[in-house]
Amino acid sequence: MNDRVFIVMLRRPRTDDPRTDPFWEFGSFGCTGCHGKNLLHPKNCKIRNGDRLAFVQGGHLGARLLLVTPPVKRIDHVGHGSQDRVELRWDSGRKPFRYECAPALLQTPAPGRSGLFPLIAESLARTNRPTIDAMLASRFRARTSPLEPEIARELQSGFDAAVKRAKESEFIVHYYEALPKCDSPFSASERRRDYQRRLRELKHLRGGATRKKGCCK
Repeated sequence: MNDRVFIVMLRRPRTDDPRTDPFWEFGSFGCTGCHGKNLLHPKNCKIRNGDRLAFVQGGHLGARLLLVTPPVKRIDHVGHGSQDRVELRWDSGRKPFRYECAPALLQTPAPGRSGLFPLIAESLARTNRPTIDAMLASRFRARTSPLEPEIARELQSGFDAAVKRAKESEFIVHYYEALPKCDSPFSASERRRDYQRRLRELKHLRGGATRKKGCCK
């Protein structure tokens, strides 16, 4: 099993700027250009087929681990110049936790004390920032490289343990349930149409093409 894991820090949507990506319903991330200046930069993205993503959402209950994906497939939407995209897809049958049910990345306000993820807590304790949110942002928001293997294994095993003891009702049915205190302005049918529209635009805009990315060496 490929144990390379890349952490994805998801921003909190705003009323005037609702966030639509990730498209959990379709096992897709990146077609909107989200993280296109760092993790999913079209020319510099280090993610390859078989890697995994660990999605972390901040909010009023702290940073929560929504999902560690199954192995992803990388798809490069190319030929659009500044609008090139890297899209990552995975088995959409794996749904993220509802935000309030997801395992907490840090279970207490003090770095260095965490139940499921002690190595993450230890890593943050060495980050010279005044708040937990600032520590997380400093360590992970713009990071483009995979996590250290021991931290990646900790995230995967902690997430698997949380999934094993969770009830079905703790996982999302609708996109907005993965958000902290935020209702989505989009219905399920609107999100499907939006995703399909974005894929059409990426395929046809400026005569672009879509290329599946094989494993890099």
